[in-house]
Amino acid sequence: MKVNKNLQDAILNLNSLSIPRTEIVIGRIFSKPGQLYKDLFTEDEIKKFQNNLNISEQQLANIVNAFTFVLMHVVAERNLSQVEEILAQNGMSKDHIEVFRQQWIQYGNEYSIRIREKPIAVQDVLHSFNWKISLQVDESRLPQKNVANFMNVDGKIEDANDLYSYDARNPATTFVFETKPSGETNKVDKFSIKFQKSQIQDLFEQLESVQESLDKLI
Repeated sequence: MKVNKNLQDAILNLNSLSIPRTEIVIGRIFSKPGQLYKDLFTEDEIKKFQNNLNISEQQLANIVNAFTFVLMHVVAERNLSQVEEILAQNGMSKDHIEVFRQQWIQYGNEYSIRIREKPIAVQDVLHSFNWKISLQVDESRLPQKNVANFMNVDGKIEDANDLYSYDARNPATTFVFETKPSGETNKVDKFSIKFQKSQIQDLFEQLESVQESLDKLI
């Protein structure tokens, strides 16, 4: 299981909670597989986390996302002991690990069945996105087949640009995504990815491989 800063922060924040509070948080995650923190806690409960326990809304969201990710690994790999070792190595207290273990013993089988009906294996939740495709003709050039047609009487090519033609079969395509991270109300991240035709083909082939792996988990 890969550990990143989000999981390490979630462990640190969970450690700051009392054992009874930890049982509530982990229990809610088990009760509704793959749900966002706003679906697990009421507005009043979220405010109590902020005002009484110094756990911000974003930190609570990160705890839910991170331990949903952890549980997905346990479901997929059936490696609870190994996951517990990783959590311990990254600072999770023995008492909090014991809460996690007991919740798994009590709810693990039911959770496994329900999560397979709604598989989610992410720490950052994509809230929404938009996309558009633009074909840039200037970059859609293919080599000319009959190079001899562009040579002068001396057998030289005067303009190298003549060796290429614009061809709609070789588009340069740009995808623009707008993402809204879980727990953020107004923050929107925008990024673009540019592909040539061969890169698009490689991307879809890789996505098919990923889908085959996910199908095996389900």
